[in-house]
Amino acid sequence: MARTSKKADREFNIKKRTAADIVWKAGIYARLSVDGNEKKNESIDTQIEIAKEHLRRIEDTELADCYIDLGKTGTNFEREGFARMMEDIREKKINCVVVKDFSRFGRNYIETGNYIEKIFPFLNVRFIAVTDGYDSEQMMGDNDQLSMNLKNIVNELYARDISQKVRAVKKMEQEKGSYTGGVPPYGYHVKKVDGKKVLFPDTAARHIVVKIFEMYAEGKSRREIAEELYREKVQRPLAYYTTGEVYGSEGGPLQQWSYDTIKNILMNPVYIGTLFQARGCGKPCQNRGRYEFDEESDISVVEHTHEPLVSEELFYQVSKRFQEQSKYANRDGFSKKIPQKEDIFKGIVYCGECGRCMIRNPSIKALASGERVRRYYYACPNRDKIDKSACSCPGISWNKLESLVKAALEKEFACSKIYRKDYCEENRKEAAKKKAVIHKSSCESKRKQEELSRMGSELYLRYREGELPCEAFLEEKSKIQKEIEELKRQAADFEQQEAMVEKEVEKKNQFFRGLLKWKTDVKLDRELMACLIKEINVYPMHRVEIIFNYRKDNFL
Repeated sequence: MARTSKKADREFNIKKRTAADIVWKAGIYARLSVDGNEKKNESIDTQIEIAKEHLRRIEDTELADCYIDLGKTGTNFEREGFARMMEDIREKKINCVVVKDFSRFGRNYIETGNYIEKIFPFLNVRFIAVTDGYDSEQMMGDNDQLSMNLKNIVNELYARDISQKVRAVKKMEQEKGSYTGGVPPYGYHVKKVDGKKVLFPDTAARHIVVKIFEMYAEGKSRREIAEELYREKVQRPLAYYTTGEVYGSEGGPLQQWSYDTIKNILMNPVYIGTLFQARGCGKPCQNRGRYEFDEESDISVVEHTHEPLVSEELFYQVSKRFQEQSKYANRDGFSKKIPQKEDIFKGIVYCGECGRCMIRNPSIKALASGERVRRYYYACPNRDKIDKSACSCPGISWNKLESLVKAALEKEFACSKIYRKDYCEENRKEAAKKKAVIHKSSCESKRKQEELSRMGSELYLRYREGELPCEAFLEEKSKIQKEIEELKRQAADFEQQEAMVEKEVEKKNQFFRGLLKWKTDVKLDRELMACLIKEINVYPMHRVEIIFNYRKDNFL
């Protein structure tokens, strides 16, 4: 069989596409970065206008939509506008993507190349980079492909270089004692002096910071400090930044200070004139989102950079008290030696008074024998509040809640007219329905695999008989192979889901069998609670409302 030349193959593909009389529904994608080094001609409006002007010169094209990402980095593709564009591509709303140049699309060489060379061809999407002179419908050879790859590499190197430069500049600024954060710490404001940002005491709020330190050093707890600030109508830091008023107006809304905010102020060395700052651009541009923080290399500590609000003696007196409390709470390393129990009721226990999800609080109790054990207590987050959101619900201990849940389940099954075997049978029927749905999807996946394999065989025969050029054959074969691999992964997922359903039904039946035999040693776990109980509402006087997944509620 005579070989066909690459030139002949290209001519064949061009004729084939022309004959198809495709109407291109174009989507313009524009992005402006976050590094502040963009040129004027790369503004969003300019990018869109350049793309529109280019589309006017192309026949059989119509503009469907514009997709914009403002202030988004090009080193990854986690962008809202880009995600919306890809969704429209999948829904066949657009089949052509137009950008000003490759750098606007992305600065990650590997991922950008993956979209342009694999994903878009697979989805039959045309890609145009206007100023780079690239059009996937007019690619004529390896030289064009090489040019595109080189430009993508340059764009990625540029992004990496910018990341390193910004990191170096930030490090230099921090070493000079410049404040590089955003909103200044409570009690300070920022001014620029000789080209660097310096913290200056805020005359309106500085006395509040001093008062907090003095009260804690005198032995008052964070709760007592919060109560005092609330009585004096001192607004929280966020409200102060918003309104500019240290004290709330008479009759106006007022929220109490959180205990964590008070702790953060008491432990922040900024109040003795020391800047303790993280180097925000310590992440390599390719590793954002999965970067491990290194305290030694990613923290900058510079002393005597600004006027302190409290003396070092007072600050270290407060720090010493925090250390002593930490040692008392973790005497002999108990809290680290003894792991906490699984929170089997996590996410299903709610306060019956205000509706907030309750939090489990661990504590250490010393017995008369000298042994220390853990105790757990579910409390409403609003229980310690002193403002209008305060809640009166006292909460409930873990042991009490567990005994009430067990009693409710025993009562539920004892009063029911359904026998144990009926519970188990109903469980199996429900599991069978789930497995039938999964099995149907699995069979459909296997059928598609067989169909794709048949299409691959037919494709090969057409290639061997000379009906299909080599490049077209390899392209179609690659698409089919990818679809088959994806279907295989789906099939493996379906098998795993079936196994999980079987495991779940057996566990539930085992629990039912034990519970209906009135065994006192039946163990509850989080998975079972999630299966059986929708939510638990806790009220004062240990009154609990349990809402089951399979029927109405029970009151105890």
